[in-house]
Amino acid sequence: MQLSQLTEKYEKLGSMLTEIPSEIRDRFIVRKFSRDTVICKKDEVISHVYIICAGTMRIVNEFDNGNIYAFTDTEPYTWIGDTELLAGVHRYDCTVESVTNCTTLQMSREDFLTCFESSHVFAKELARTIANKVHHRSSKIGENIFYPILYNIASLLIQLAKDYADDNKAAIIPLKRQHMAERLGVSIRSVNRAIKRLRENYYLSIAKGKIVIEPEQLLRLMQAVDQFK
Repeated sequence: MQLSQLTEKYEKLGSMLTEIPSEIRDRFIVRKFSRDTVICKKDEVISHVYIICAGTMRIVNEFDNGNIYAFTDTEPYTWIGDTELLAGVHRYDCTVESVTNCTTLQMSREDFLTCFESSHVFAKELARTIANKVHHRSSKIGENIFYPILYNIASLLIQLAKDYADDNKAAIIPLKRQHMAERLGVSIRSVNRAIKRLRENYYLSIAKGKIVIEPEQLLRLMQAVDQFK
């Protein structure tokens, strides 16, 4: 896929790049990553910045004591490496790997900084994206800490089911239970207990080890989720 095809498909991306000179745009690369691919590792020197245009990435922060905190961004236009460079840090803060097949726009860190400094449209859209990301993550962290695991798992599954439902068909959840536990900051045993309870109450089913949520189950789960708080 060429950059012109990508910007035509994703209008928001195209508008962000309207002020970028062609000699810089020509250096951008459309990169596709298959599922379970590591895009960058924590503490690696940042050589490239990525804009996630399609697919789901798992972002993992590992700590010295062995604990892992992970979260998964599913919305387009999530960036990798942007906040570090703008903060003057030249190493990736987190490890990022693909959960599904992903399409990204790759640019060098030098071109990224040039775009930020020279394009008002680029800088404004980037600032808005960072603000939305920070707001979303801070809200989710609060929920994970203060709400019961059943509510947090149900909320996560609702989000994932909406992302992966296709034409009113069942949603097959690709996220592994270990990844769910890391994302919520809980044990995998707690995740398994919550999923078992949801399954026993017919909010989901299991097929070949994967969580499956039918459209009617998703509707019931959305109606019931607040009761789990």
